Amino acid sequence: MKIGELAKVSGLAAHTIRFYESKGLLPKTSRGPNGYRSYDDESTQRLARIQCAKRLGFSLEDILTVLADSGPTEGLDHEKILHQLDVRRLEVETLMDGLVAQRDEIIQFRERLQENWQEGKCLQVDEMFEENLTSPRNSISQ
Repeated sequence: MKIGELAKVSGLAAHTIRFYESKGLLPKTSRGPNGYRSYDDESTQRLARIQCAKRLGFSLEDILTVLADSGPTEGLDHEKILHQLDVRRLEVETLMDGLVAQRDEIIQFRERLQENWQEGKCLQVDEMFEENLTSPRNSISQ
């Protein structure tokens, strides 16, 4: 199939397919006498794997690492895939922990602002440092 057909089947733009090919994510394909790329069903499968991995948040480099050992006859390294999934899950959990901490700090900062504004005061520069936001409130001198 030509690149336009593969684009339609995969839902990807032709330039994205060419980009994946240039990065080694999609093996170089044969060209017909007219110079057009000719893709097979394995290309469709490979693009589906790439799209799935991208949805899960993997970088193109991570995807290339997993796909590097696979081919039309070998298949994918299951242990490598499971390991990469475990690593990505830990990355996501770390991001989630950071976002929860950031949300909590936003809530505290908002409360501090409201308290100060009700007292007719503004936060001082030294109060905006992280250790002052998360520790008990110090008295504000003006």
